[in-house]
Amino acid sequence: MVKIGEIISQNPWWSQGEEFALYDPYFKGAKPIFFERRSFPLEKGAIYILRGCRQVGKTTYLKEIIRGLIQKGIPPRHILYLSLDFFTSRRELRNAVTYFLDLTVEADQVYLFFDEITALEGWNLELKYLADQGITQRAIVMCSGSSAFRIKEKGELLPGRGLEGNEYHFKPLTFREFVLQTAEYIGKFAPSEEFSQRLTKLMAILPKCYVDLDAKLEEVKGCIAEIIPYKKEVQYLFRIYLTTGGMPLVINHYFDQRFEKSQEGIGSAISEIFMRSVLGDLSHQQKQEILIRKILRAILEKYGSRYSFSKLSREIEQTHVTTIDYLNLMEESFILFVHYAYDFSKKDIKYRGDKKVYFIDPFIYYAIQAYLNGSEVWEVITKVSQDEAIQSHLVEGVVLSHLLLHKELPYLRKGRTFLWTYYDKAGREIDAVFRGYEGYRGIEVKYQAEVDERGVRRVTPIRDYILLSREDIGGKGNVLIAPVDLFLSLLPGSERNL
Repeated sequence: MVKIGEIISQNPWWSQGEEFALYDPYFKGAKPIFFERRSFPLEKGAIYILRGCRQVGKTTYLKEIIRGLIQKGIPPRHILYLSLDFFTSRRELRNAVTYFLDLTVEADQVYLFFDEITALEGWNLELKYLADQGITQRAIVMCSGSSAFRIKEKGELLPGRGLEGNEYHFKPLTFREFVLQTAEYIGKFAPSEEFSQRLTKLMAILPKCYVDLDAKLEEVKGCIAEIIPYKKEVQYLFRIYLTTGGMPLVINHYFDQRFEKSQEGIGSAISEIFMRSVLGDLSHQQKQEILIRKILRAILEKYGSRYSFSKLSREIEQTHVTTIDYLNLMEESFILFVHYAYDFSKKDIKYRGDKKVYFIDPFIYYAIQAYLNGSEVWEVITKVSQDEAIQSHLVEGVVLSHLLLHKELPYLRKGRTFLWTYYDKAGREIDAVFRGYEGYRGIEVKYQAEVDERGVRRVTPIRDYILLSREDIGGKGNVLIAPVDLFLSLLPGSERNL
């Protein structure tokens, strides 16, 4: 049967047009800041997949696309949105789509949005059916899901159906995106009028100024010089970013508490929402919560340190295969990432060597710490901010996740193909080795009071180095020293990281 009432309730623009946004809970909840994401052209006949972790705004993004289509003149009734949480079988979904297609049989082009698509078992077979029946020839199909691993797994079973080159990642906001979209709002609550005016001036410069990891050191240095006068303001914003991370839900909650209510903090309900979602996704993959807890605790205890999968397996009393399976699932679900070591002699990853494991966002670190220790999340955040060693490792993870975001392309170019750590028997260690068009570049994170180029452990294949400090700037020869907050404010994500 077709749940006509449910279909109509999920598509309020059929009756309200673009004014649906005035009443939609996702738009109403996106306060005080409605965070915008990168857009991309939609082509008829294509199937688009958005993969991302929980609480990053995927549903809001789909609704914003729908509002934009209506504003451009697309008839509202040519747009179908379905949250697959409300469907129990493929038959129900197929009947709902057939009902819509019958209503729009004379339309030259229609839009199908399937949200939380992995909630329905066998969803990929329905997309295959749409493509094989020729339905997608007059449709644009966009799917999103929080169970990122299941989207990747099933999406690979759809070759030649219009999916190639149309997969996008939806991750927490980078620091650059955070600055560009929050500076104006924060300026209203700035500690002084001068500070507010300087933020305004920064926002006139920053959108036009950015760096590329493939750029020469002189170019990077030149971009940093452009915004050095605003170091104080960027540093202020970076401290907030280290508190909230890049999840819109968390950022808006914190802003509401701090700036609107003058009660600085992040409620534990926010971290609980995230953890329940994450654990729910993992449990759907038949993963044991007790083993998830063991792995997460081990990662936290070793945060920023090198260790092998074998050592981790022994500590959690599991087989090597099981440990890797859990880590791969959490990596594909955008909870964490494994930072592999590189072997210059073999020009390949040291698969049996030591690795580092980081969470992709600061708030994920805090939420997991609170979950494992039974603490209030704000208590965890406060303790980390007061512990220089832990905060240093946290910043290191933030930098590495940004480097990944900067160059990765879904499916085609994963982080392990261009970014690694390095260590050798001589005791030399480099936080990040980036392979670009001109060779290798080393990137070191020294989030401490004073640094200089003597702290760089040089390795022959690496042509130059960027040393990211807390305050210092300078460097000689093939070493550039720059404040980490300035550098990250200039570093954009890749075109397929929305």
